[in-house]
Amino acid sequence: MKKKLSLSLVVTILLVAMTLTFTVTMMAARQMFNSQMADVTEKEQMYDKIAELDKVVRNNFYTDINEQTLMDMVSTGYIAGLSDRNSRYYTAAQLTVRKDEDAGRLMGVGIDLAKDASGYFKIIKVYSGSPAQEAGIAKNNMLTKINGTDLTGQTVDAVTSMLNGEAGTTVSLTYLVDSNEVAVDLQRRTYNSPTVEYQMVGANGYIKIRTFAEGTLTELDQAINQLAAQGAQALVFDVRDNAGGLLQYAAECADLICPEGTLASGVYQNGTTEVLYTSDTNEVNLPCVVVTNGSTAAGAELFAVSVRDFEKGRIVGAKTAGKGVVQELFTLKDGSGVELTVATLLPGKSESFNGTGITPDYERILTAEEELAYYDFTTETDPQLLVAFDTASTLARSAGTSAQQQADSTPAEDAEVQSAANSAVADAAADSTAQTDSTVQTDSTAQADSAQLSTESAAPESAASSAAASTVEG
Repeated sequence: MKKKLSLSLVVTILLVAMTLTFTVTMMAARQMFNSQMADVTEKEQMYDKIAELDKVVRNNFYTDINEQTLMDMVSTGYIAGLSDRNSRYYTAAQLTVRKDEDAGRLMGVGIDLAKDASGYFKIIKVYSGSPAQEAGIAKNNMLTKINGTDLTGQTVDAVTSMLNGEAGTTVSLTYLVDSNEVAVDLQRRTYNSPTVEYQMVGANGYIKIRTFAEGTLTELDQAINQLAAQGAQALVFDVRDNAGGLLQYAAECADLICPEGTLASGVYQNGTTEVLYTSDTNEVNLPCVVVTNGSTAAGAELFAVSVRDFEKGRIVGAKTAGKGVVQELFTLKDGSGVELTVATLLPGKSESFNGTGITPDYERILTAEEELAYYDFTTETDPQLLVAFDTASTLARSAGTSAQQQADSTPAEDAEVQSAANSAVADAAADSTAQTDSTVQTDSTAQADSAQLSTESAAPESAASSAAASTVEG
């Protein structure tokens, strides 16, 4: 027999439920209000401080104030106050240059310089399609003057400041060609230059990736196809001095090399992890080696570690910069911008390299003497590249052995042989170690053309490459 609830009991239950709901809601609202008020109070204090500082300055400063410069410096200081070395503020002009770089367009006169023992600056690279190339400036010319100012004893920062300027402005350069002085006026402008250069070196395909920009994927795909058509048995990717470019484009290039799987995830402020980039089933079927140094950063680090994590190859060279973060670029209403770190970058199959860098499988650190000759190296004499080519040849031999075993196997052995072929890169490690050690000993006095610092994007500072610290861009 069912008992009926009295009307008064039902009313009482409803009142209790409403009271509890109201109480919980009020407590949550009060907590939110207090939090917002604390936030408002903090903001009021910050704005009051700026207003007070502005009033003191305007009432007492002895000369005129450039309002735009003042606003840019306030914004720069605000971002600097975050104490994050990777976040930065861009003026409107700087943001335009940054977006051009992301699209593969560079701004300047188109030369890379390295400080020479003479006190002048050696031209270590001239970019195709640049004002410098059109004027006939060549690699190894020695820059002696900028706008009539002698460069002897000048600092890297001073020379960089002299070369930089807005598009359409003119800079006068004086340089030496076989001890003969040549003077030329160049107009700074935006120009397009490839981000990928490639060539055959012996039986290996060598690919230098300057940065990861909008057109890099297409250029890289073309380079791989061309080298494969020329009979390359392995590929060597040189990402030394590659500051990373845009993470998205680096992930696209890693996707080109690697099989299906997660390439990278982001770990955000609230603790959530989000998959950012994945690779499809298409992959490169050649053994790979990636060459790194202390100025290999961000997207270039992700590219290198992905090749290793997916067992497509090995890493050779020096420990990387350790910039493993996800950043987002925000454009403000006045055309300026802010690049903020929004998450920690997590590779698909290994630990975060943020702050620690990536240690190569076969480490080959340049000696102090080799650092001085860094920009004179060629692909035939670069100590790090020689180790890379030797490693690539070892991996190719191992892959070839596995493929032959598969061709000769009986049906019962197919599964085992296929597994061996898929892990040929891993199986080659011991043999490669012995050979790379020999290369390190015999080729330490060599020198290389393709190991040049990326011109138009600043690479992170690193103790692993003192030469990078004395390189300027134009």
